[in-house]
Amino acid sequence: MIEMTKKAIDYVENIMKRTEGAIGFRLSVKETSCSGLMYVPEVVKEAKAEDQCTLIGDFHLYIPQDSVKALEGLKIDLATKTLGQQQLVFNNPNADTLCGCGESFNLKKKEK
Repeated sequence: MIEMTKKAIDYVENIMKRTEGAIGFRLSVKETSCSGLMYVPEVVKEAKAEDQCTLIGDFHLYIPQDSVKALEGLKIDLATKTLGQQQLVFNNPNADTLCGCGESFNLKKKEK
């Protein structure tokens, strides 16, 4: 289950209002060379067959099946950076180490 703060929900809803044909918000992870995985947030205009779908606020959150385990328990918040820039912040209980820039992460190793 993924949780979003009210600020993060409002932020995504505002972006979607400005995107013609938007039906939801997809969050996935992809492999990157820095620390292993990177979050890929995007406003979407159509769902994919492999997406899991959850209603959050006034929009659907789509998670591709291959990203579900890496995002389980994720909490999404909104941070205000310098010069008033806003950015989604991902607090992931599955993340072990973060890249120095905070853009990528490794998953915790499962104990056997």
